[in-house]
Amino acid sequence: MNDDAFPEPFGPLYERPAQAPCPDCSCCSAPLCERGRRSVQQCSGSTDAQAMQLVSGCPCSAETTPGTHAWRAARIRVTRHATERPLRTPAVLLLRVLESAEDGPVEDPEDMLGMLKAYRFVTVDGDGRPVITDLGRRYLQARTESRYATPVEVKSVDVKARTAQVVVIGWHLGRDVTVLLDQLLTDTRLAAEELPGRFLEAEANCRAETADELVLTKVRIAPELPEGWMDGSVTSGE
Repeated sequence: MNDDAFPEPFGPLYERPAQAPCPDCSCCSAPLCERGRRSVQQCSGSTDAQAMQLVSGCPCSAETTPGTHAWRAARIRVTRHATERPLRTPAVLLLRVLESAEDGPVEDPEDMLGMLKAYRFVTVDGDGRPVITDLGRRYLQARTESRYATPVEVKSVDVKARTAQVVVIGWHLGRDVTVLLDQLLTDTRLAAEELPGRFLEAEANCRAETADELVLTKVRIAPELPEGWMDGSVTSGE
């Protein structure tokens, strides 16, 4: 009998049915990966301490896997880092060297690699050579891309999935964008039920080609629009 067995008060002991394995990894059950994808804590933070080490690094929920909550949160973190707390020039120069470098030695005279590894902007390949990561590339992109203040309309929220569907008006009026619900809750201090129909303001890379490439920062509650603004009875020239 395993640890999942539990007593039935009117008969013998039964064992909890095994959960279906995840079809996309070899370490988790399908329900665990479903939870992990919807959590910035990933699969390892969505299970008990005994299983945590076994599922650590699961690709289904990793910050390197597009679409996961951890991936979205990492892109927000890196963008904020690039725009609000930029790295020192030697670290940026080293990242740019790694971005364009071919095989050969990489000089690090100011010992920046340790810090860049800690930020997960750099990793080490099988030969011990430093390699820039997707997060490192995202940092460099965020340092140079144009960001604009834009209205953001919240269309709906999914509390279970911890996401919200929004329209980033400075990007596209007719396409919904998926964002992390917890980002909106933290930045605006509103409750989830207060968000649908609300207009917010944020900074965004409005020249992004796809919805997934959009990253919102500095989200805040938009000031109230003048009466008649939305129905067209008041225009910007009045």
